[in-house]
Amino acid sequence: MVAAALLATAAVAFHLSPVPPRARVAAPSPTAHALAVALPIDGGAAAVPNDEPVKVLYDGQCMVCLSNKALLSFFDRRAVKRLNFINIRDDNYSPSKNGGVTFEDAMRHFHVIDGTKVAEGSDAVLLAYTKVGLGWLMAVLRFPLIRWFVDALYSVVSRHRYTISRFLPGGAALTSAVTSLKDVETAAMGGGCDDEEECMLDYDDDDDDGDAATAA
Repeated sequence: MVAAALLATAAVAFHLSPVPPRARVAAPSPTAHALAVALPIDGGAAAVPNDEPVKVLYDGQCMVCLSNKALLSFFDRRAVKRLNFINIRDDNYSPSKNGGVTFEDAMRHFHVIDGTKVAEGSDAVLLAYTKVGLGWLMAVLRFPLIRWFVDALYSVVSRHRYTISRFLPGGAALTSAVTSLKDVETAAMGGGCDDEEECMLDYDDDDDDGDAATAA
C-alpha cells in the first residue's frame, strides 16, 4: 500500500510539472512509427508461438489407454491437430525424443510432453484434455476437493488398467491376443518347456503316416 501511494504521488508530480520547451520531443513521423512497430523492442527475432502438437504417450496393448486415445481424438478434430500420439510399444520408441521418458516410466504413469514440459499422472490427463478445448472443464476439475477425487480415481485406474481393460468393448479380445503373443515369445525363447522336445513342432507327422502306410 505504501509503495503504491508513493508511485501514484510520483506519477502525479511528473505529469503536473511544467516541461521546458527545449525538453519537448517532436512527435515521431509515420515512417518512424511503422519501423518501430515492425521491429522487436530488443532488436532480436520476434517471438514465435509454439504451435507444435503435444505428445501423448500411450500403451498400445491397453484397452483403457486406447479408449482414452479414442476419446481425445474425438475432441481433437480440428484441421490443425493439437495432439500427437506416441505408442510406447513401438520398437522405434526413443526416450531421448520423448522428454526422456523411459518405457518403464511410461508404463507406470500417463505422460504428456508439451515442448520441454513433461507432465505425468493426473496432471498429464488434465493437460491433454485442456489442449483439445476442454480447458473450462479441466479448470473445474482442478478445484482442491474435486482434484482429490480426480487423483484418487486416476490412481485406481492406473494401477488396475489391465483388469479394467477386460471389461471394455474389445478388451477381452485384446487381452487374449496379447497373452497369446507373450506365450509365443516365451516358447520361442525356450521358456515353459520341460525339455527341448516339448517345444518342437511336429511338421512331418502327415509325411510319416504316409510313409508308414506305403511300407505296410
